[in-house]
Amino acid sequence: YVCRYVPETYRVFSQAIFPLLTLLALAAGAIGLCILLRSVLNRKTDGRDYSLAHKSRRAYKPGFVMVRWVVMMCSFILLTWGGSWVGLWFEELYIPVLSCSKYNPEQIVGSACYYMSHLNILFTLEPQQIIVFFACFFIPLFLFGKLFCGFICPMGFVQDVLHVTRQKAGIQGVSLTEKLYERLSIIKWTAVMLFLGMGFAGLDFCNICPVVTLSPAFSGFKTTIYISGFVMLFVLVGSFFKSRFFCNICPLGLIMGLFHRFTLVRLKKDCTACTECGACYNACPMGIKSIYTERERVNVTDTNCLMCGECIRNCPEDNALTITLAGVKLYGSSREKFMKRFERKEAAKK
Repeated sequence: YVCRYVPETYRVFSQAIFPLLTLLALAAGAIGLCILLRSVLNRKTDGRDYSLAHKSRRAYKPGFVMVRWVVMMCSFILLTWGGSWVGLWFEELYIPVLSCSKYNPEQIVGSACYYMSHLNILFTLEPQQIIVFFACFFIPLFLFGKLFCGFICPMGFVQDVLHVTRQKAGIQGVSLTEKLYERLSIIKWTAVMLFLGMGFAGLDFCNICPVVTLSPAFSGFKTTIYISGFVMLFVLVGSFFKSRFFCNICPLGLIMGLFHRFTLVRLKKDCTACTECGACYNACPMGIKSIYTERERVNVTDTNCLMCGECIRNCPEDNALTITLAGVKLYGSSREKFMKRFERKEAAKK
């Protein structure tokens, strides 16, 4: 029985993951083509090749950054294989992250994205189930806000892995202008309307959701990925060149961000310590300029902020920017740590 079961399990898993591997191969090819085209175009303009940046040695990473990576990795594992590994499944719990619990029933908890994108189904449930769902969704938001995006979301982890891979390979990324960020906000609001309303029109948002091609395939569950696969291909290539590319258009992230200003986790700024160098704006994967331009308010928590800490890590002034939880400082900028990081980069270039 065991001998027959193992090959069958392997066969099912192979069938499930093959489309994803195909998409990853296509994404790798598209990324390579983009790098090649950029190299050719840059050489035609000034003769230099900007497709590759300086490869750096091991960069200094503060404790906050290390904790974030550990939590992201653990969350990705638990939300992909957690139920099968741990043997637990909490059917009534739905955390506010973008993860495919519809096609992957082996997660430890559900993901709120399914019912939020199927409100027509949600409101057919028993009243107590609806209350439990909204409690699971809104209570964590009021406590932690979009900390879920920066620490828990599996899609965020995949994007960060692509971003780090590009950096380690020494490939130059893509920076967006303010006008492009404004246009992305229009796309994001359109995605929100589709996210919340497609169910009432008899359509399924899961058919275009890129996450459908991710966690179910890794877990061995087959899904239909015809449209979502093309979206996922676009997201993979975009996330390689632009940090947290999908987060800039994620509908669930925008809904969560509406509550971000009222959470216990906040990004604070000491305007008297700020020298207006713009390092925070350049480092922000969401292109939040208000953190850089604000000259009066202490609380600079923005609806788009992921609490990733990149603005703090790149800030050269002591405690000019800090992340706090219920008023308690979790992570603050440091001139000493910034200079150590700068010296390591300079040494790596020589």
